[in-house]
Order: sequence, then structure tokens, then C-alpha cells
Amino acid sequence: MRPSHSFRILAAALLGAALPAVAPLGAQVAGSGAGTGARKPITQDTYDIWRTIQGATLSRDGQWAVYTQSPVVGDGELVARATRGATEYRVARGYTGRPTNSVAANAAFTAPPAQITADSRWAVALAYAPQAEFEQARRAKKKPAQMPRASLALVSLADGQVTRVPRVKSFQLARESGRFMAYLLEPADSAARADSTPGAAAPVAAAAAPGGTPRPVADTVTQAKKKDVGSTLVIRELATGRETRVEDVLEYAVDERAQWVAYAVSSRSGARDGAYVRALESGRETALLTGPGKYGQLAFDERGAQIAFVSDRAEAAREKPRFALYHATLPAGRAVAVVQPAALGADVVAEKGAVRFTKSGTAVLFGLAPAPLDSIPADSLADKAVFDLWHWKDPRLQPQQIVEAGRDRSRAYTAIYQVGRERMVRLANDSMPEVTVSDDGRTALAVTDAPYAVERMWGDGGNDVHVIDAMTGRRTTVARRVPYGATLSPGGRYVLWFADGRWHSWDVAASRAADVTGALAGVRFDQETWDTPSTPAPWGVAGWTTGDRSVLLYDRYDVWEADPAGARAPRMVTDSVGRRRQLVFRLVDLDREARAIDAREPLLFRVLDDETKASGFWRDRLGAAQQPESLVMADRAFGTPQRARDAEVYLLTQSTLREFPDLWVGPSLTSLARVSDANPQQQEYRWADVELVRWRSDEGVPLKGLLFKPDDFDPSKKYPMVVYFYEQLSDGLHNYAAPTGRNVINPVVYASKGYLVFFPDIAYRDGYPGQSALHSIVPGVLSLVARGFVDANAIGSAGQSWGGYQTAYMITQTPIFKAAMAGAPVANMTSAYGGIRWDSGLARAFQYEKTQSRIGGSIWEYPMRFIENSPLFYADRVRTPLLMMHNDGDGAVPWYQGIELFVALRRLGQEVYLVNYNGDGHNPRKRANQKDVDLRMQQFFDHHLRGAPAPAWMTEGIPFLRKGRDQLVPPVTAAGEPGGEPGGEPAPGTPAAGATGAPVPVGAP
Repeated sequence: MRPSHSFRILAAALLGAALPAVAPLGAQVAGSGAGTGARKPITQDTYDIWRTIQGATLSRDGQWAVYTQSPVVGDGELVARATRGATEYRVARGYTGRPTNSVAANAAFTAPPAQITADSRWAVALAYAPQAEFEQARRAKKKPAQMPRASLALVSLADGQVTRVPRVKSFQLARESGRFMAYLLEPADSAARADSTPGAAAPVAAAAAPGGTPRPVADTVTQAKKKDVGSTLVIRELATGRETRVEDVLEYAVDERAQWVAYAVSSRSGARDGAYVRALESGRETALLTGPGKYGQLAFDERGAQIAFVSDRAEAAREKPRFALYHATLPAGRAVAVVQPAALGADVVAEKGAVRFTKSGTAVLFGLAPAPLDSIPADSLADKAVFDLWHWKDPRLQPQQIVEAGRDRSRAYTAIYQVGRERMVRLANDSMPEVTVSDDGRTALAVTDAPYAVERMWGDGGNDVHVIDAMTGRRTTVARRVPYGATLSPGGRYVLWFADGRWHSWDVAASRAADVTGALAGVRFDQETWDTPSTPAPWGVAGWTTGDRSVLLYDRYDVWEADPAGARAPRMVTDSVGRRRQLVFRLVDLDREARAIDAREPLLFRVLDDETKASGFWRDRLGAAQQPESLVMADRAFGTPQRARDAEVYLLTQSTLREFPDLWVGPSLTSLARVSDANPQQQEYRWADVELVRWRSDEGVPLKGLLFKPDDFDPSKKYPMVVYFYEQLSDGLHNYAAPTGRNVINPVVYASKGYLVFFPDIAYRDGYPGQSALHSIVPGVLSLVARGFVDANAIGSAGQSWGGYQTAYMITQTPIFKAAMAGAPVANMTSAYGGIRWDSGLARAFQYEKTQSRIGGSIWEYPMRFIENSPLFYADRVRTPLLMMHNDGDGAVPWYQGIELFVALRRLGQEVYLVNYNGDGHNPRKRANQKDVDLRMQQFFDHHLRGAPAPAWMTEGIPFLRKGRDQLVPPVTAAGEPGGEPGGEPAPGTPAAGATGAPVPVGAP
């Protein structure tokens, strides 16, 4: 391995020409609002070149900021920038911006962030081959294991020299030492082995759930797998480059102080199979346990004085060997089986259950699992009935059981081994599947909704809260049917939960409950803005102070300090400044490794002005007489600040609609310099401006919204306008919107094309979600029409998911919209209510009765509400051309909802289109599908709102026998318009848009 010099040091003079030197927080970036001149409109070929900043981090000494700069599609760079001066190193990181070319839910790729060594001398990252090499391999139809492999890039921060190591699978750095690192190489024959690895026998049949979601029918037996063989582990001393190689390593771990590296060896011959630990200083290797079998889940304690792992060594000769938990003290190193199969009855130590020490090092946490069921041979049911039985007492419906089958098969329940007492205690089980364990390993908290599994189907139920003595296993029930769970304090002294509008606590030692906030009159800790027919959630917990002395709690605006024992009355930390000025105070965690808040240190708050949407940072102290102090407030959005671990240096992003969230660093939050310029090309394009607008709903509720305008907006002209909504979007006033597109409205893209874009907030009334949207949105639209610059005959509506439902409902009630796009809408609440969310397997009833759909009860309690809020029953009133997207792989809203509305409007002779991206989900995952729907939306609105010619797909359709041919014709691109032939199809090979800069809807109606 030879050092590479393919790096770039940017001189101060050069960088100074592009970036400001030091500017106060909130300063405008020069040139972002430059005159329109000959700037270009944003088109789809613009999307892919836009860059993002990923994984930004500070070195411990605060001297370096390291991040990845990646285009939406293409090759990225690892950037190491000095926080003082202008030194910057850029290292090619390869194909980091990868479009998703599959409809599979897990197909997206994200490059892992770079890491900086503890001594701040090296930046380390995985790097990849250039995009061209991946494309060449794809065209050659190479298998996944034959695709280009990652390499390791080691960047010396002293001089920018780069050392590259090919074919690296993973690496680990020590948290407290920068002297050594370890990395695992790809197996030399990985591609060949991948080609020959036997797969599973074919299942009996593959049934498809309604909505097109495939599901397995029966367990199948797999052919015998070859033994997993390890590859080369390399231990590198970074200063000297000296390396030690260990062959046939499957798994490895480096302790926090870089005293040890542990590894599990699995070789073809089996001669060295076992678990080993190596002293990094001396290089001495010690065998922890050796012999035939599997070894894994290696874990050190925080001090590097102990190690634990699992192995089936003792039963390796059995047909189905069971695992044991092993423990060893260091440096002695000989491992002892501390939890053996014979002691577990029907359970087994989980092979894949994570092993870890408690923070104190006094106990080991590991996983227990039920013994696996025998699998069914693939051909054994060929002539048998294959079916699912839905039983009325099943805690989970069959679709949910199918979705969660993989998790259930591999599920591990937490157990604890007390090292000093040499005792194992089961903590979790199938009725209490999740536990939290205190740092000292003495107390565990179990919060379970298992007793209410059936009631959850319609949104009722809750959680039972239990405290477990982790030394003995004794359980104490603390509370029942708690709506929002419970948490264990960092020191393990208290359990905290919210119920009946108040915070409650449980003193673990005293076995005593206390009402923490009930004595406060006129203060609401539940969300008074809650707008669904369910129990309001609390505003939240800011954190605990050291020693569990107090807990910081939020109301809508301010922060309170409360005594968890209930003896002292709560006191307000922020002195009512929040409520008086409608400022929302929320604590910033600058030390993410600290488990508690040091009451002696000042508190930093992120603050949002609820009226103007300005934001910034304030400072205060616990117990201080003075009011909180404003550090900075500005009309912009700030990212979460980072502080260097060993220095007073801060890093954060700040943005507006016009200003990309570049990185800013400095010695304080009031003195920062911008150190990145990710998208200088933005000044070449037309952009948008945004205005916060206000109006009142038909019920008199004051509302806010965002009006996006072209940056050459002329109030004397009339503009077409697209209205896009979900629930509440006005808090995003200062969010940057990158020019991308998919099935939502990107305000920058549409403003660049000459549209106004309106994002209105919605005030909801239980039982009437459709009318709530209508009575909130239409008055907002009319208030803008009254200002004189909106063309009242060119207003469109668009929404996705819940927004798609509201769009579909409103066009049955008002003719104000001349075109509408509804993505994945519910059309018929009566049929949707009884359906399944196929991605999760959950029944849909809960969302209608208690959550987003806001009906407030069952279909037999409120049958007319279900009908009155369903667009289908008013389809004969629709006069608005409608474009729908509803995909047959939608796991949130069954796609037959789109079909119901399409068939009704088709019968009524109403202009309607339904686009179904085959196999894709609720929001299109495949990039080509994202870009296609973005293009069709633009063409649809351009035709109906701006008079552009209709593309061929709108005038002629696409018959099934011509399906796909429209994607293969040469593009014909009009100047300044999206690419595509007259029929509106994208150019061949053109990738689609990524995530939009507009707010992204989540969930579904």
C-alpha cells in the first residue's frame, strides 16, 4: 500500500473568494438573491447534480470538520476542512449518490459516515469505485458479489496524504485512542463463493395478499449451507503504518481504549477455529476458546478488563448445537461458560442476540430465544391444503404475523448475567418483550402493550409498566394501561410516565409512587394543540440531572424542573419567557455521551418563534435568578449544533429557502464562519421566495401558510397557483428546498416554472376531516386571490397520502380547483376502514377511530361520518380533471381505493387518469418512477393551468400492448421545459428525481 497524493489543498486566497471569512450567525450568504438576469429554469436534468452534505462531524480537538459531499446521482467526495484557516482536503469517495433502481423497500444505499481518530490525526472512510465502473458492471449483468468492492481511505490530517486499501469490508476505530485501528478485508474468493452458495428450496406456492403484497405460505427447509469462512483482519498502527494480519476472521471488536482486539476465527480446515484476543501494545495473542463450532457477538466492557461472547463449542458435535454465553477477565483470557444450555430449559442462548456489558461492567446483557421450530420441507405440502387460520383471539392478525415472521424467528429476549454473583436472570419474555437496564445492572424496566394487543386494532389499550430487580428477577407492577409508555432514569432510581395529564414517578428503592406535576394549577404538560380523537401526548422530557436529582419537563413553550420524588414543587426554568413571547424552548444536547445533565453547567436551548417562525439559541442556568439569555434569533432554520469533545468549537448548519444548509464552524454560536459551499451552481437558476401568510378558517380559527413566489415575482401580474398540503407545514418557512421531484410538489421547481405554490395549514375538527380541510384551505386560497396576483381560473390542488385524500374530497365540494393531483388517496372510508395496511399487517381501524383520519369511533357508531367524509359518495359532483397515482405495491393505502374512485369518475365521464407503478410502494421507491410521476404532474398542471398542449398520454392513453414502448423513444425537449417526447415520457436512461425539498408526507389516511 503506497500513499496516494490524489488530494487537493485549497489555498486561503482561493477559498476566500468563494466563502465569507467570519460572519455572525444568521448572516445572509452573498449572492443568493442575485438578479434574475439570464438565469435558467429548473428542469429534471438539474436534479441529479445537486449535492448534499452527509455525516458532518468535528474532531475531538475541534481543528477539523469532516463530511461527505455527494450529488443526488454520481461520485462524491470526502472533505476534511480545517476549522481555522482555509486548509481543505478533498478525497474521491466514489459512487455515493446511487439512484434506487428497484421497487424493493430496502434497496436504497447510503454511504456510512467518515470517522476521525481519537487523536484527531486521521479521517477514515470506506470509498467506492466510480459510477462508471458500477454502470459497466451493471451492463455486463454481473451478480451482486461481482460488483466493485469498497476500499479504505485513510486521510492524514497533518498533510492530506491519502492511503488507500482495496477490498475492505469494514473497519473499527477505538473511541479513546488513535494509535491503532482494525479493518476486515473482503474474502479473496467472495464472488466465486457467492456464485456457488446454495439457496433455499423453492416454496410450495407464493400467495399474494390483496394489494399485491407477496407473502410466504409456509416455512421451507433450506439445503445445507457451507461453513462460513472468514477473511483477513488487519491491525494497523496508524503512525507507522505497521500492520499485523490475522487470517480467517469472521467477526472482530476493538475495545474503547485500543488495548485489545478480539476476533472469531473460522477457517476451511478448522484448525484455528475459536475466539481470540490480542494485546495491541505487545501483539501477544491469547486463545479465549478454541475448537469446532461458531463464535460471535464479541463484546468488551468499558474499561477493557472483561470480554464476553457466545459459542456452540460445547455442543458442536450435535446435529443442532446450542449456544452458551462465555466470559473472560483480561489479561488472563481463558473463557468460561457462564450460561450453559442445560440451565435454560426450553430456551436457548440466541446466536444473533447482541451481547454487551452494562456501563458499570458488573453485568453482561445477552439474548435468550425459544428453541427454533423444525422447518417444513418445501415439497411436503404439495398435495396438502395450504391456508392461514384467522382466529378471533389471536393477539396479532395473520397479515401482521406474516410480516413479522422473520423478526419472530430471530427474536431474542434480554437476559442478564451478574458477574460478581455468578447468576443469570431472565428479564424479558414474550409478554414483556422489551426491557431497559440501568447502568449499574441492578434494575430493569419493562413496558409492554401485550395485554392490550387485540384492543390496539382499533386504537385502544395502553402499556403496563413493571420494575424488575435484575439481581433476583422479582417483578413489581408500577402502573397499568399507561397511554405513552415509561422511562427509567439514568441512575435507575425512578420510573417516569405520563397519564391523566400529569407526570408520575415510581421510587424504585422505596416502592412508592408520586404525582410529580399534579400540584401545578393551570399548567398543561399534555399537548393542548392535539387534534386527533385520542389521548393527547405529553410535550416531552428534556432530560435528567446528575444523580437523578431532578427531571426537566416541557410544556408547550417553557421548561420546568421537577422533583421525581414529588417532595419539592416544580419550578419553571425559563421564567415564562416562552409563553409570554410564544417562544418554544427545547434543550440542545451538546454532550451526547453524557447520560445526565450537569446542573452546574449552562443550558443551551433551541428556540422557535411560534408566530414568525424565526429560530435561534438561548442560554440559561438551573436555579439562576436571571431570565434566559438570547444568543441569536434569525429568520432561518438552524441544524442541531455539535460541540467538539475536547474544545470549545461548534459546528452546525443554517439555511433558508434560498440558502443551502452549508456547514458553519466557530468558537461560539455567535461567531461562525461558513466552511462549505456545496451548491455554487444555484445562482445559475431561477429560484423562489417565500412569505408567511395568515387568514381565518370558515370556523374563525386563525391559520398560517407558506406562499412561494418566483424570485422575479410581479404583483401586478396574474399567476397560476398550485396548492399543496398535508396537515401543518408552516413551521418549514425557512427550510431549504433542493430542486428535485417525485409525487409531491416541490415549491422551488414550480416557482422556477412561473407558478405560485401555496402550503396552507389545516385546523381539524373531530369527525369531519374532509370538511376541516375544505373549511381551512379554501378561505386561504380566496384570501390570496383577493390580493390580485392569483389567476382564479388557474388554481390546482395536489396532495399525497393524507393530502391525496383531502385533495380528492375537496374536488367533490368546490369547483375552485381547475386541476388536481391525488397520490394514494382513500376514496371510500367504509371499505378502507376494514382493510389491512399490508406493509405492517395492521388492521386500518385504529387510524380512523383514534388517529389521522379523525372519525372518532367505529363504523357502526358513526356510519354517516364514514360516508360523509368519503369522496366516492360525491363523485357525481366532481368537475375537476384529476390525476391519481396509486401503486399496486402500496402497503399503507390499498390501491383498490384509487381504483374505486377511478372507475366511478370514468363512468361519470369525468377526466381522470390513474398511474400505477408496478410493484412500487406508497411513495415510489424506484428513481425512474419518481421522476416519471414528477414529469407527468408538471405536464398535467401545465396543460390545465397554463394552456400547454396535452401530452400524448393524456390524449391517447397507453394501451397495455404498448406498455413500455413509450419509455424507449428518443427525447424531444422544448427549451426551458422538462425533457421528454411529445407524449411526455422521459428520455431513455434518464434517472428520476430523489427526495424532494418540499415537506414529505408520512403515514396515510
